[in-house]
Amino acid sequence: MNFKRMAAVLCLLMLAAMLCAFAWTTDNRDKVAFFKDVVVPGDVTNNGDAVAIFGNVTVDGTLRGDAVAVFGSVTVRGAIDGDVVAVLGTVRVKDRGVISGDTVGVGGGVEKGPNAIIRGEIADVSTPFSFGRHELIPRVGFGDMLGLFVIYAFACLVVLIAPDRVRLMTAAVREKTGKKLAIGTAVLLLYFPAFAVACVLLAITIVGILLIPFVAVAAPIAFFVAVFMGFIAMSIALGHRITGNLEGRHSVYIHLLVGGTVLYVIKLVPILGALTYLALAAYALGAAIDTRLGAPVRKQAQNA
Repeated sequence: MNFKRMAAVLCLLMLAAMLCAFAWTTDNRDKVAFFKDVVVPGDVTNNGDAVAIFGNVTVDGTLRGDAVAVFGSVTVRGAIDGDVVAVLGTVRVKDRGVISGDTVGVGGGVEKGPNAIIRGEIADVSTPFSFGRHELIPRVGFGDMLGLFVIYAFACLVVLIAPDRVRLMTAAVREKTGKKLAIGTAVLLLYFPAFAVACVLLAITIVGILLIPFVAVAAPIAFFVAVFMGFIAMSIALGHRITGNLEGRHSVYIHLLVGGTVLYVIKLVPILGALTYLALAAYALGAAIDTRLGAPVRKQAQNA
């Protein structure tokens, strides 16, 4: 009960961030800001993480945890013991800047000064949709950023509520891709005809007529949940592939953030992006159905 209540409170906090800009610090540990910048001054040692959504992270002092910026950049002039991630932003490691963990720059890449030190792996992922001065993706609007933020917030809630199912789906999403795509495509094509046939059959009896409103509500919800769960698993798997062996207590959320952003940006490509996103939706649906939403596989009892 307490866990569900905590998840609900977290959801409300994330949604409230869309309406106003605010930041908070908890016991000199985690510094989280929405629509604002996070700064660790030169004479300060922070023992947690620094996260900025629609803002920049600047570390002039010492940060013991990770630094993450979404739709913003990370600038390091001091020392960071954890990992550094910038999604649709740039990681800039100035002279004398030190990053002990991994460094990931999605969209803007990683800029390293001549005397800067990065001890972990570097994942410099510039946008694959840029060709010189020509951009395949139109300029991302504020509505797109808010949409991505809301989706990521609810995806984090799913990871919090059902971590085992998400983990099993993520592990399975890389296997038997053809089978999952075929299942998802078949369900997409047959969903509306099957729904119409079911309503006609239910209308034959009085009890069935009473069930039609329930089916009309439950079927779309089940469909959406399956696709959403599949996209979460795909995002985590893609984020893991991009960032490499990124580990830590927040690694799954970083993988989700990186992979989810890439998948979200794909649909912004005119025509081709929509077709690609439709194929990804079919694959996500197929992965959810094939794994039964990440349900654990029951081992058959062996005969003595």
